[in-house]
Amino acid sequence: MNTSNGLTAAQTAALQGPCAGAAKKLSAMNFAARLWQKDPELWKKDAAHKKHISGALGWLDIPFKMLPKAGEITAFAEEIRSAGFTHAVLLGMGGSSLAPEVIRGVFQNPKYPRLHVLDTTDPAWISAVGALLDLKRTLFIFASKSGGTIEPSSQFKYFWGQLKKAGVKRPGDNFIAITDAGTGLEKLATEKKFLRIFINPSDIGGRFSALSYFGMVPAALCGADVRKLLERAVAAANLCKNPAIEQNPGALLGAFMAGFALAGRDKLTLVMPEKFKYLGLWVEQLVAESTGKEGKGITPVCMEPLMEPDKYQADRFFVRTSLGTTAEDAALARLEAAGHPVYTINAADAYDLGAEFFRWEAATAAAGAVLEINPFDQPNVQEAKLLTMKVLEQFCAGGKAKAPKPDFAADRVEVFASKALKKDSSGIASYDDVFWAIFAGLKEKEYIGLLAYLPNAPQVEEGLTKLRSALTLYTGSACTLSYGPRYLHSSGQLHKGGPDNALFIILTNQAKKDIVIPGEKYTFSQLETAQALGDFEALESKNRRVLRLHLKHPLDRSLAYLSERIVKVGRPGGKPRGEEAKKAEETEMPKIAAKKTTGKTAKTKLTTTEEYVVVDHPKNLETIHAGHHYAVRVGASNCTGMDISINDQPWQPCRHAVGFWWFDWAHFPAGTHQLVARMHKPNGEYLISKRRRCKAV
Repeated sequence: MNTSNGLTAAQTAALQGPCAGAAKKLSAMNFAARLWQKDPELWKKDAAHKKHISGALGWLDIPFKMLPKAGEITAFAEEIRSAGFTHAVLLGMGGSSLAPEVIRGVFQNPKYPRLHVLDTTDPAWISAVGALLDLKRTLFIFASKSGGTIEPSSQFKYFWGQLKKAGVKRPGDNFIAITDAGTGLEKLATEKKFLRIFINPSDIGGRFSALSYFGMVPAALCGADVRKLLERAVAAANLCKNPAIEQNPGALLGAFMAGFALAGRDKLTLVMPEKFKYLGLWVEQLVAESTGKEGKGITPVCMEPLMEPDKYQADRFFVRTSLGTTAEDAALARLEAAGHPVYTINAADAYDLGAEFFRWEAATAAAGAVLEINPFDQPNVQEAKLLTMKVLEQFCAGGKAKAPKPDFAADRVEVFASKALKKDSSGIASYDDVFWAIFAGLKEKEYIGLLAYLPNAPQVEEGLTKLRSALTLYTGSACTLSYGPRYLHSSGQLHKGGPDNALFIILTNQAKKDIVIPGEKYTFSQLETAQALGDFEALESKNRRVLRLHLKHPLDRSLAYLSERIVKVGRPGGKPRGEEAKKAEETEMPKIAAKKTTGKTAKTKLTTTEEYVVVDHPKNLETIHAGHHYAVRVGASNCTGMDISINDQPWQPCRHAVGFWWFDWAHFPAGTHQLVARMHKPNGEYLISKRRRCKAV
């Protein structure tokens, strides 16, 4: 861990500017001292919260407690290697799976069992991992804090059955468990005679458990030196005891996170070196699930390629982890020069991962104190679980769940829209309507959550990456990408408990080949479907804007088609809806071009070019609802800007997204209104649209 306490000029300015209040608040509350005293009133003062928080601060001590156990863990890993195991499969979700996911990407040693992390219910994904295994030489790690999580429980039943089918007489010898004391998993592991049971301290929440048995046992199994990892974590923990915020790596990062979020830069954009690529997924879960509640929250954005500074809105705070000079240095310098805040963490080598686990945990605790929320609970996660069980009951009763009628269906996709999204759109009757519903409903500094209940096959991952890039490029908004059901144990809390500043796109499909779960009346595909439908319902109950796109096979072609449509609609100068704009009545009018001047009366002239500007929503004489938000949409040929005037009032700027210009019209009274748009041509002239009249009731 870099122990240099020098701040850059930009970071010093931030502590004196947008983050000054957060730093002063942490200092005034004596954050560091009270954190190590485990004072729950840093976050909440009511009895219920204080009781919960007091039982969730074991992560502070765990590096110190685990260090003496490093030898025991290493010896166990050597026993497994000597026994001839070639693979290890971790069955877990959320905090039980994401730290091992990071660790295997950093430390996998070819001389040790190859570690796989299975945090899915997708049958194709499970089958793909199963095809890589020699079952008799595979160790399964059943990791669950509660012991009752449905995903790893279902995976256990499947692989236990597969071992028995393979003729393994004592399948318990192929399993170990990591859990808290007194759980159903501890009882199951004892009854099934698992090879080993690791009992974790119960005063650590799942997402804060990276440095406990949940992270260290998988680390040792794939060949990492857990003693060195823990020594780095202990060093970081000691640094985080410093009362001076500027000298405390955890509190300082937390001050930046909360300070920038309160200043409108709530998209925590994580820039990682290739070796630490998956660390962003772990930070995403830690920060999103910890801060996303009470209408507040910080939105992590990970595994997103860097873009030019002008492609970002002023809602980003970049945190870069460095393992040395990289090609990204120049891009980050340009971002900082353009006014985007960039905070750099310098890691000495791969083993500083242990320090980074602790730094981010302490930073999240500090950010929670500034935001005045409890970073150790997840009050909205249970709702999606209950709704999932409700759908599963339907599968168990009749073999299928009650399927809602799609709002639009075609050869590549079926579309289901939430009530909140349909309320603000004119309906979904075509592919382009799908994208209009997204972009018309997306306001400044909002983001898109792309939630994929799909297999992680290479061609699918490539398609998802391209779809995400297209959405980011043509909306100008941040776009997160998460696999379901993984995100239900990660950013799902933020989606439902955080601010209403996102539009969610849930991607589902019908499995080509399903897997039966032994002892259950439902299959893996039905479980995955129930989780997607349950989360859609949970989001809709919070009045969130949600689209579910049910994709047809082959999935890579359907994903590619969606990306192509976005590019077609979003390309500057593009004319969506099959030249609809040119067919509109306004396109037949004479276009008036006004030359910009410096004080003199503008000269006007008639033009007969292919240039056009059309106020196409609201439609002429359309009746709309007064007082509600309405996204005015303007179609235009290639231009550099757009303004709108309503009822001959001063011109107001529009925002550009997916090939259209938009104006967020709010708090308008009942009555008749007139709208006119003014297009900024590249040569400095204006082009004025025909007036559009509408009635608000």
